[in-house]
Amino acid sequence: MGTTNIEVVIAVLFGSLILALIGVFMFVMVIFYQKRKIKTIREQQRLIAQYEQAVLKAKVEIREETLKYVGQELHDNVGQVLSLIKLYLSRPGTQPKTDVKQLIDQAITDIRLLSHDLNINRVEQYSLSDFIEQELNKVHKAGLVKTSFENTGFCEPSNIQNRLMISRIFQECINNILKHAEAKHIFVKLVAENDGCILSIADDGVGFETDSTFTGAGLINIYDRVNLIRGNIKIDSSSNGGGTHIQLRIPQD
Repeated sequence: MGTTNIEVVIAVLFGSLILALIGVFMFVMVIFYQKRKIKTIREQQRLIAQYEQAVLKAKVEIREETLKYVGQELHDNVGQVLSLIKLYLSRPGTQPKTDVKQLIDQAITDIRLLSHDLNINRVEQYSLSDFIEQELNKVHKAGLVKTSFENTGFCEPSNIQNRLMISRIFQECINNILKHAEAKHIFVKLVAENDGCILSIADDGVGFETDSTFTGAGLINIYDRVNLIRGNIKIDSSSNGGGTHIQLRIPQD
């Protein structure tokens, strides 16, 4: 009997110990799960805040680009037309009234177009393809570089914030070409696919060594924004004059 009682006590103690260990293990697992959940929530909040900050920065940059373009157009085009009108009016009888009227009509048209471009929210109002076409028209109008645009299928991110980010990525790529590539032609393609779209930007400029340029602020901004929209970008270039080809894969949102 004594031996049996001892065995029962040992079994009870052993069972209690096992239950206690299981309880401690479950408690530790709950604490670990809660900490991991809190860490995940904080990481999600950090990514959301980073994304919202990037969207705001892109919006400000697009606004600055637009104002810069409008200021240049006012100075180079509208300003010259108004100066000619002033010159004609200061010399009555030297020019037919029809010439002055045509200049006034031209000034009105240019101002109306600038007013259209001054709409900062045009990224939200127009499709991605329309925005790309308008930006390329600006470059072509400047007469420095020829442009071509091929649009295949329907590629339109439904998320306005993603569209804004993609538009800014496109602007930065074009600005880099204009500043550094010494290109004569820019080729742009927007192609729809089953799992998203591909935006290709190529030029026939001098190119660059990608390994030594990836640390530049412009490319860092591009890569950061591509990651935020969960896209993928590939840049092929070399300094031997073969130009540069950029391929941005835009996922479905």
